[in-house]
Amino acid sequence: MTELRPTRPADLPALAALFAARFGHPLAADEWAWKYRQLPGDGRSWVAVRGGDVVAHAGALRLPARWRGGEAAIWQLVDFVGAAGGHGLRPPLVDLGRALLDDIPGPGDAPWAFGFPSERHFRLGRRVFGYQPLADFEELVGELPEERAPAGALRETADRCDAWAEAAWERCAALGVRRSVPFLLWRYWARPGRYYRFYRLDGGEGEGLAVFAFVGEEAWAAEVWLPPQGTWRPALLAVAADLRSAGLRRWRFWPPVVLRKPLYVRLGLGRAGERRLVGCRGQLGGGDPVAAAQGFTYSMGDYDLV
Repeated sequence: MTELRPTRPADLPALAALFAARFGHPLAADEWAWKYRQLPGDGRSWVAVRGGDVVAHAGALRLPARWRGGEAAIWQLVDFVGAAGGHGLRPPLVDLGRALLDDIPGPGDAPWAFGFPSERHFRLGRRVFGYQPLADFEELVGELPEERAPAGALRETADRCDAWAEAAWERCAALGVRRSVPFLLWRYWARPGRYYRFYRLDGGEGEGLAVFAFVGEEAWAAEVWLPPQGTWRPALLAVAADLRSAGLRRWRFWPPVVLRKPLYVRLGLGRAGERRLVGCRGQLGGGDPVAAAQGFTYSMGDYDLV
């Protein structure tokens, strides 16, 4: 028999071992607590236990968002993992995922959930969980430019933020998970085990926001919000100079709506050939989730590994 239930603190060592076996890195106890218990929303973490062993995990995060239907909470699906082999024809992850998703989305939520599955997980999700393809991206990557930026293009550099960052997101009039101050501090300042740096950008006609993760010798652009008014290349050159001074050599982006092709070409970025999938799942018996999700903006900060 397999028991399907919410994760308990006593499960965390076994859960860490399951992640290490399947993904090559553990899900540490402090990171699990940060992700599912400290977020400015609701976290749901479930496990399948068989014979005393944790054999699968499925998670979901419910966060405030803006979509075409207005303001509502939206679910992001994360951390779906199952043990390899040895459990019959029906993997425990199938039953666990169905149990977790039984009431997602709920009344009052946006009528769809989204996530960033691998191609293998997407095939499973499409076959058994009603997942549909929403979008895909190729990451942009390049050497950090060495061109000098004019003085004043970078107003502030810090490892946390305040109201200016949320205001920059608001000026972009984007649909997506709300980049509120509580969200940004939870997602980047409070996360254990990874360092992020905030940048307050001066575009001449307003302020922008960028957040970069430091990953080896690369900087990953977790957030880039540049209002349509303004000239942003000088500010991004100033960010590149700061990243170089910290010992980083390359930077990596998704091509979001706010980073137009002429700008990323002028920054020396090219396609990395690494495809990232975005999938969505609607309410059972509801309308087309792909149509409902149109216009929803994704950043690398929505991707679970950044």
